[in-house]
This record gives sequence, C-alpha cells and structure tokens, in this order.
Amino acid sequence: MFLVLLCVAEAYVKGPLLGRGGFGSVYAGTRRSDGLPVRLFLTSSFVLQEGQGRLPLEVALMTLVNSAPACPNVLQLLEWFDRPRRYTLILERPLPCQDLESFCEENGRLEESLAKKVLLQLITALKHCESRGVLHRDVKPENLLISTESHDIKLLDFGCGELLKDSAYKHFAGTLQYAPPEWFRQHRYHAGPATVWSVGVTLYNILCGCFPFRGALRVTSKSRLRFPRELSTECRQLIRWCLSAAASDRPSLDDIERHPWKCREQLPDHLQKEQRIMD
Repeated sequence: MFLVLLCVAEAYVKGPLLGRGGFGSVYAGTRRSDGLPVRLFLTSSFVLQEGQGRLPLEVALMTLVNSAPACPNVLQLLEWFDRPRRYTLILERPLPCQDLESFCEENGRLEESLAKKVLLQLITALKHCESRGVLHRDVKPENLLISTESHDIKLLDFGCGELLKDSAYKHFAGTLQYAPPEWFRQHRYHAGPATVWSVGVTLYNILCGCFPFRGALRVTSKSRLRFPRELSTECRQLIRWCLSAAASDRPSLDDIERHPWKCREQLPDHLQKEQRIMD
C-alpha cells in the first residue's frame, strides 16, 4: 500500500478537494511529467466483484468505454492504482469546467438552445456506452462536466454502472430521484427505458430548475408536468415523451437524437393527442 501511494505521489501532485461522495473523494491534480490537469478519485472502500478478480467493475467499465475510438463526451480514464480494499483513478480534468448541477446553480436554469446542446452530447455519450456494452445507471447533472467556455459535455462516474443486458435489472444503483416508476412498482427495470427516464428528469431539471414529480412512485399516465411559459411546445413534448409513465411508451436514444423539437408528426399518437388537449 505504501509503495502504491508513493507511486501516485511521484507521478501526480494532489491539489484541492473537488468533491466528496459515498464512494470516495475527488481531488484536483497535476501530472508531474507534463503538467496535465487530472482528477484524482480516491475510493473510500474497495469491494471485489465476483468473477472480476482484482479488477474493480468501475475500472472494467471505463476501460470498455474508453477503448479506441474514444468518445469526446465521456471522461477518459488515464490510469489506475490498486490498493488493498481501495483503488485510485486518474481521470482527465478538462479546463475550465464544472459539473452541470453547479453550473445551473450559479447561472440559473438553462436556455433551451443550450439545454438542447447538452442533451445531444449526452445522447452521444450514452449511445457510445451502449455500443460498448455498458450501462451507466446514474445519469444526472452532477455526473456531467460542462466546459464553461465551449459548453462541451463529458459524462463521468461509472461507479453505479453495470454491464448491459437485455433482461431486467432487479437491483437498483444510482440516485432514487432519477429512478423510473417501474422500479418503485415492480422492483425491476430495463436498461433502455430507465436510461431515457433519467435523461428526461435531467432535461426537465436543467430547464425548469426542479424535479418533474414529487416522487416517481405516484406517476401515472394522467400525471401532468408544469413548464416555464417560455419553453417551446416541441421541447415540452419531448420531455413528456421521455417521462411517459409506461416504459414501453418512452422513446429510444435514437428517437431522442432524431427529434428536431419542431416536428409534431414524429411523436407517437398518444402524445400528439395529449398535446392537442393541453394546448
């Protein structure tokens, strides 16, 4: 353990604390060899994954999503160090940037044009993860880094992630405020619809400054969403589609990516009828 810590200290300078969570602490850092800014993630505990040997699942998932060709919208894992019951991740640290939740707290809810840019980059990241057989499972503003200059987005934190599968997941990992209704009702969910639900909650959050429902447990097909008056009809339609109570009614990531926020005919019939009623 001492040798591992010494190796990290020899290669990187640890800076100020960036954040602390249930799984560990994140520090700003610098690579001594070339001055590259990095994020040092020091886990608070390390649990061996069954069948994974000494390779932590988070490292395995990040290795999959970071393998070439990499996606510019997913944070890169540069290297990692193993310690008894703990591990340290060395991640890229783009500058200047902050997590999207902090960005919204400082600047207020996003303009629709910027929210759309964020969404398209998030969908690109999630489709890339899907193509590598990885389910992120914790999509939320806190897990998105945004450049304060270019507004480029990077998805981070695969600590709640899992290998992608077609069958239902019966264990929840992530943040309950972003969990879909089917988890609360049936204690099971499928990767695609659950991911899209969390995307819908995220989009609503950054545009409206709050969560869409008091609790997903009570969400039904009759539940109504409240929006700021200035939001376009098309944007509201897309959010309603993502937050459909029934998992089968939600769009796919491809559907979201193709949605122009201005073409009502591309929406499913049940949402077109609902929109006519609400208009």
